Amino acid sequence: AEQWHAGTLGVSRCTHLKMAKFNGNELPIGRVYAASLFQLAQEQGASEAVRDELNELASFVDGNLKFADFLSNPTVDVEARRKVIEKAFRGRLGDMVVDTLQVMNRGNRMVLVGALASAFAAIHEERAGGVAVQVQTAVALSDAARTRLQAVISKKTGKNARFKESVDPSLLGGLVVRVGDDKLDASVARKLAELSVRMLDRA
Repeated sequence: AEQWHAGTLGVSRCTHLKMAKFNGNELPIGRVYAASLFQLAQEQGASEAVRDELNELASFVDGNLKFADFLSNPTVDVEARRKVIEKAFRGRLGDMVVDTLQVMNRGNRMVLVGALASAFAAIHEERAGGVAVQVQTAVALSDAARTRLQAVISKKTGKNARFKESVDPSLLGGLVVRVGDDKLDASVARKLAELSVRMLDRA
Protein backbone atom coordinates (compact mmCIF):
# COMPACT_ATOMS: atom_id res chain seq x y z
CA ALA A 1 0.00 0.00 0.00
CA GLU A 2 1.09 3.57 -0.59
CA GLN A 3 2.44 5.25 2.52
CA TRP A 4 2.60 8.99 3.23
CA HIS A 5 4.32 10.55 6.21
CA ALA A 6 4.57 13.94 7.88
CA GLY A 7 6.25 16.71 5.92
CA THR A 8 5.65 20.39 5.22
CA LEU A 9 1.94 19.79 4.93
CA GLY A 10 2.03 16.75 7.16
CA VAL A 11 2.26 14.41 4.17
CA SER A 12 4.96 13.63 1.70
CA ARG A 13 6.09 10.65 -0.33
CA CYS A 14 9.50 9.12 -0.58
CA THR A 15 9.26 9.39 -4.36
CA HIS A 16 8.64 12.99 -5.44
CA LEU A 17 6.99 13.14 -8.88
CA LYS A 18 5.64 15.88 -11.10
CA MET A 19 1.90 16.09 -11.75
CA ALA A 20 0.55 17.75 -14.88
CA LYS A 21 -1.00 21.16 -14.29
CA PHE A 22 -4.78 21.26 -14.12
CA ASN A 23 -6.67 22.30 -17.23
CA GLY A 24 -7.70 25.96 -17.16
CA ASN A 25 -11.20 24.91 -18.23
CA GLU A 26 -11.70 23.57 -14.69
CA LEU A 27 -11.44 27.04 -13.14
CA PRO A 28 -15.16 27.94 -13.37
CA ILE A 29 -16.08 24.77 -11.45
CA GLY A 30 -13.30 25.36 -8.95
CA ARG A 31 -14.59 28.88 -8.48
CA VAL A 32 -17.94 27.55 -7.24
CA TYR A 33 -16.20 25.82 -4.33
CA ALA A 34 -13.77 28.71 -3.89
CA ALA A 35 -16.57 31.28 -3.61
CA SER A 36 -18.26 29.38 -0.79
CA LEU A 37 -14.97 28.85 1.00
CA PHE A 38 -14.00 32.50 0.56
CA GLN A 39 -17.23 33.68 2.15
CA LEU A 40 -16.61 31.52 5.21
CA ALA A 41 -12.97 32.54 5.42
CA GLN A 42 -13.78 36.23 5.10
CA GLU A 43 -16.38 36.01 7.87
CA GLN A 44 -13.66 34.63 10.15
CA GLY A 45 -10.97 37.04 8.95
CA ALA A 46 -8.93 34.14 7.62
CA SER A 47 -8.96 34.65 3.85
CA GLU A 48 -5.20 35.22 3.59
CA ALA A 49 -4.43 32.18 5.73
CA VAL A 50 -6.77 30.00 3.67
CA ARG A 51 -5.26 31.30 0.43
CA ASP A 52 -1.79 30.36 1.65
CA GLU A 53 -2.95 26.93 2.79
CA LEU A 54 -4.57 26.23 -0.57
CA ASN A 55 -1.47 27.32 -2.45
CA GLU A 56 0.66 25.03 -0.29
CA LEU A 57 -1.80 22.17 -0.77
CA ALA A 58 -1.90 22.63 -4.54
CA SER A 59 1.89 22.69 -4.72
CA PHE A 60 2.10 19.51 -2.68
CA VAL A 61 -0.47 17.66 -4.80
CA ASP A 62 1.16 18.97 -7.97
CA GLY A 63 4.45 17.43 -6.88
CA ASN A 64 3.13 14.01 -5.81
CA LEU A 65 1.63 12.25 -8.80
CA LYS A 66 0.53 8.98 -7.19
CA PHE A 67 -1.08 10.73 -4.25
CA ALA A 68 -2.81 13.12 -6.67
CA ASP A 69 -4.07 10.19 -8.73
CA PHE A 70 -5.44 8.54 -5.58
CA LEU A 71 -7.31 11.72 -4.63
CA SER A 72 -8.76 12.37 -8.08
CA ASN A 73 -9.44 8.86 -9.38
CA PRO A 74 -13.26 8.42 -9.51
CA THR A 75 -12.92 4.65 -9.13
CA VAL A 76 -11.43 5.04 -5.64
CA ASP A 77 -13.95 4.44 -2.86
CA VAL A 78 -15.18 7.74 -1.46
CA GLU A 79 -14.97 6.49 2.13
CA ALA A 80 -11.40 5.30 1.68
CA ARG A 81 -10.46 8.70 0.28
CA ARG A 82 -12.29 10.47 3.10
CA LYS A 83 -10.18 8.63 5.67
CA VAL A 84 -6.94 9.51 3.88
CA ILE A 85 -7.92 13.19 3.64
CA GLU A 86 -8.73 13.25 7.36
CA LYS A 87 -5.51 11.52 8.36
CA ALA A 88 -3.30 13.54 6.04
CA PHE A 89 -4.72 17.03 6.46
CA ARG A 90 -6.94 17.38 9.56
CA GLY A 91 -5.01 19.42 12.12
CA ARG A 92 -2.39 20.41 9.56
CA LEU A 93 -4.71 22.51 7.42
CA GLY A 94 -7.56 24.59 8.77
CA ASP A 95 -10.93 22.94 9.26
CA MET A 96 -12.52 25.12 6.56
CA VAL A 97 -10.08 23.82 3.98
CA VAL A 98 -10.36 20.18 5.03
CA ASP A 99 -14.17 20.39 5.16
CA THR A 100 -14.16 21.82 1.63
CA LEU A 101 -11.96 18.95 0.47
CA GLN A 102 -14.43 16.50 1.96
CA VAL A 103 -17.33 18.17 0.14
CA MET A 104 -15.33 17.92 -3.09
CA ASN A 105 -14.51 14.29 -2.30
CA ARG A 106 -18.17 13.37 -1.93
CA GLY A 107 -18.78 14.79 -5.40
CA ASN A 108 -15.69 13.10 -6.86
CA ARG A 109 -14.22 16.57 -7.51
CA MET A 110 -10.80 16.20 -5.91
CA VAL A 111 -9.23 16.67 -9.33
CA LEU A 112 -10.13 20.35 -8.83
CA VAL A 113 -7.65 21.01 -6.02
CA GLY A 114 -5.47 23.13 -8.31
CA ALA A 115 -8.48 24.95 -9.71
CA LEU A 116 -9.78 25.58 -6.18
CA ALA A 117 -6.49 27.17 -5.12
CA SER A 118 -6.24 29.33 -8.24
CA ALA A 119 -9.87 30.44 -8.08
CA PHE A 120 -9.62 31.28 -4.38
CA ALA A 121 -6.48 33.35 -4.99
CA ALA A 122 -8.24 35.16 -7.84
CA ILE A 123 -11.27 35.99 -5.68
CA HIS A 124 -9.01 37.19 -2.87
CA GLU A 125 -7.10 39.41 -5.29
CA GLU A 126 -10.31 40.82 -6.77
CA ARG A 127 -11.59 41.81 -3.35
CA ALA A 128 -8.29 43.56 -2.70
CA GLY A 129 -8.74 45.63 -5.86
CA GLY A 130 -6.30 43.66 -7.96
CA VAL A 131 -6.50 40.83 -10.45
CA ALA A 132 -4.63 37.52 -10.40
CA VAL A 133 -2.91 36.76 -13.69
CA GLN A 134 -1.44 33.37 -14.61
CA VAL A 135 1.32 33.72 -17.17
CA GLN A 136 3.01 30.79 -18.92
CA THR A 137 5.99 31.69 -21.08
CA ALA A 138 8.48 29.78 -23.17
CA VAL A 139 11.30 31.60 -21.40
CA ALA A 140 11.41 33.42 -18.08
CA LEU A 141 10.05 36.96 -18.21
CA SER A 142 12.58 39.76 -18.05
CA ASP A 143 11.78 42.67 -15.75
CA ALA A 144 11.05 44.83 -18.79
CA ALA A 145 8.71 42.26 -20.34
CA ARG A 146 6.91 41.78 -17.04
CA THR A 147 6.38 45.53 -16.70
CA ARG A 148 5.01 45.77 -20.24
CA LEU A 149 2.64 42.84 -19.68
CA GLN A 150 1.39 44.28 -16.41
CA ALA A 151 0.75 47.62 -18.06
CA VAL A 152 -1.28 46.05 -20.89
CA ILE A 153 -3.34 43.89 -18.55
CA SER A 154 -3.88 46.61 -15.95
CA LYS A 155 -5.11 48.98 -18.67
CA LYS A 156 -7.46 46.33 -20.03
CA THR A 157 -8.91 45.29 -16.67
CA GLY A 158 -8.67 48.56 -14.76
CA LYS A 159 -7.07 46.64 -11.90
CA ASN A 160 -3.57 46.10 -10.55
CA ALA A 161 -2.27 42.92 -12.25
CA ARG A 162 -0.37 40.53 -10.02
CA PHE A 163 1.40 37.71 -11.78
CA LYS A 164 1.87 34.03 -11.06
CA GLU A 165 4.48 32.93 -13.56
CA SER A 166 5.57 29.56 -14.91
CA VAL A 167 7.91 28.53 -17.72
CA ASP A 168 6.98 25.95 -20.36
CA PRO A 169 9.61 25.59 -23.13
CA SER A 170 7.05 23.83 -25.34
CA LEU A 171 5.17 27.13 -25.81
CA LEU A 172 6.78 27.95 -29.12
CA GLY A 173 4.22 30.69 -29.70
CA GLY A 174 5.52 32.66 -26.75
CA LEU A 175 3.03 32.82 -23.90
CA VAL A 176 -0.40 31.98 -22.52
CA VAL A 177 -2.14 34.48 -20.24
CA ARG A 178 -5.19 33.87 -18.09
CA VAL A 179 -6.76 36.73 -16.14
CA GLY A 180 -8.90 35.39 -13.34
CA ASP A 181 -11.05 32.70 -14.95
CA ASP A 182 -10.67 33.97 -18.50
CA LYS A 183 -8.12 33.91 -21.27
CA LEU A 184 -7.49 37.34 -22.71
CA ASP A 185 -9.48 38.41 -25.75
CA ALA A 186 -7.96 38.56 -29.22
CA SER A 187 -7.04 42.26 -29.17
CA VAL A 188 -5.00 41.94 -26.00
CA ALA A 189 -3.60 38.59 -27.13
CA ARG A 190 -2.23 40.26 -30.26
CA LYS A 191 -0.43 42.88 -28.18
CA LEU A 192 1.00 40.19 -25.95
CA ALA A 193 2.01 38.12 -28.97
CA GLU A 194 3.97 41.06 -30.37
CA LEU A 195 5.67 41.48 -27.03
CA SER A 196 6.39 37.75 -26.78
CA VAL A 197 8.13 37.75 -30.18
CA ARG A 198 10.50 40.47 -28.99
CA MET A 199 11.00 38.64 -25.71
CA LEU A 200 11.84 35.37 -27.48
CA ASP A 201 14.13 37.12 -29.94
CA ARG A 202 16.16 38.49 -27.03
CA ALA A 203 16.27 35.00 -25.47
